[in-house]
Amino acid sequence: MNGLSQIIIEKLDENNFHTWKFRIMNFLMGKGCWEFITSDEKEPLLPKTLTQQQIQTNKTWHEKAKKIVDWLSMSVSNSMIVHIEDVKSPKQAWDTLVKMYSINTQACKCNLTRVA
Repeated sequence: MNGLSQIIIEKLDENNFHTWKFRIMNFLMGKGCWEFITSDEKEPLLPKTLTQQQIQTNKTWHEKAKKIVDWLSMSVSNSMIVHIEDVKSPKQAWDTLVKMYSINTQACKCNLTRVA
């Protein structure tokens, strides 16, 4: 797992998004993978006739993307897995988790407003 378990002690849940985001963001930056989240790293477009180098580049890209999704899935609580289990890319997993957090935050604010 390349040290992820040593870095991410507390898995993402509905109460610790900012801490989790800071840690996983820095972890991915340190691994040179943040571009997969910010969309700067796109799947290589391949022509119909491939060179050996193009085949290897595509294979490397897919392996790295899969590893990032794996890291993200290992860093979230079991209750959050259902939201990212069918994603097609690291960016899609990230965006889904961020969206889930913003929905949870809005719901909490509404509840606090009602109580006050």
